[in-house]
Amino acid sequence: MKISTPWHSWQNYKFGSISLCMIMKNEAARLGRCLNSVRGLCDEIIIVDTGSSDRSPEIATSYGAKVIHDPWQDDFARPRNIGLDRARCNWVLILDPDEILLPQHHLIVKQLTQRLDFAAFWVSTLNWGPFCHEHGYRTAPDIKDPLGHYPGYRPSTKTRFFKNGLGIRFEGCYHELVDYFLVRNKLRIGRAHFPVHHWTHEIVQSSLQEKKELYLRLGAKKVREFPTMGQAWWEYGVSQMIYGDRANAVKSIATAIRLGRCDSEQYFALARCLELLLNKKQSALAFEKGICDLYPNLTHIDNALKLQETLLNSI
Repeated sequence: MKISTPWHSWQNYKFGSISLCMIMKNEAARLGRCLNSVRGLCDEIIIVDTGSSDRSPEIATSYGAKVIHDPWQDDFARPRNIGLDRARCNWVLILDPDEILLPQHHLIVKQLTQRLDFAAFWVSTLNWGPFCHEHGYRTAPDIKDPLGHYPGYRPSTKTRFFKNGLGIRFEGCYHELVDYFLVRNKLRIGRAHFPVHHWTHEIVQSSLQEKKELYLRLGAKKVREFPTMGQAWWEYGVSQMIYGDRANAVKSIATAIRLGRCDSEQYFALARCLELLLNKKQSALAFEKGICDLYPNLTHIDNALKLQETLLNSI
């Protein structure tokens, strides 16, 4: 007699293997929290250390991680790609030491390894922090800060989970992404239904000033690498704003807008910089354009500003 195999046989629960790839430097204070959050999910952990002077490597090793040492060279993509080169599992998960996954989402991640229709997945990051008046800040009754520190978050999305063996690489020395590679090579990207939790105010650098100088330096390097990329100029402009170099921030943000990185966030940042530089006329125009981007059915508050749009081109 022929015995049929039931639909719920063990083959239906066979998942692909997962490599967790990370980079770190002096993350002893939060590394254990991150690695505990993925305990039982990943088949291997690969961490590239860029020069820790604390116990980060020892902590990583205690979790079974393979630690690779690569001295910092002002390039976030470099150590990320070194980690990808060592990954041996079917899929790669990208996390940072100041981030976590919740255990209740592990099965969702595992189920993605059975998908044949996508090469990679966008993952939402919930950036928890106190910036309740900033654009994009959200609160939701059904989403709580796992650490209980903040009432809300700013969401961001990027590719964090993808198939291994396709040659996928990170690009950009600063705000490095694999998305550029995926889009250029026309690889299909799906949307994952689990978030990563991140706390924005856990500063790793020894001082805030050091962090400002680091990202200013990396922002300049990235625009040299990608001179026609609006996103690179926007990131550089933000770094200049934070550093206090408002005059050059205005030029960088205006360049980003001309290169197509132009939504309300860019216009409002430009308006603020121009206001601080006491250029009230151009500041008002930039603010109006930000309002029009948010509410496209509205006209300019001041109709006279419609005649002054060329002012931005003079920056």
